[in-house]
Amino acid sequence: MCDAEVAAVLLNRCTAQPFDDDEPSYLGVLREGNLAFKHELGFVGMRDLPDPEACCAESIIFADGSRALRISVGDGDTGWTQWTALQPLH
Repeated sequence: MCDAEVAAVLLNRCTAQPFDDDEPSYLGVLREGNLAFKHELGFVGMRDLPDPEACCAESIIFADGSRALRISVGDGDTGWTQWTALQPLH
C-alpha cells in the first residue's frame, strides 16, 4: 500500500472543510502520521487559454512518489470530490 492510499482514506474521513486557509488543518493529520509530503493547488483547463470553466485541483505528493488528488469546479457550489490515490510511476 502506498502513502497516498493511506492518506486518501484518512482525508476522506476528516475533510469536510474546503481548501480556504494558507495551511488547511487537514494537512495536520498527515503530519501527525509522520508522512513526508508536498502540497500543491492548481487549475485544470485548456492549455494557454483563459478558461472560466477550469477546475481547481488539489494534490499531495508523497516521498514514495504516490499522489493524493481531488478536484472541484472553479465557481461551483458542489464542493470537492473525494480524495483519490495515484500510484507511483515505478
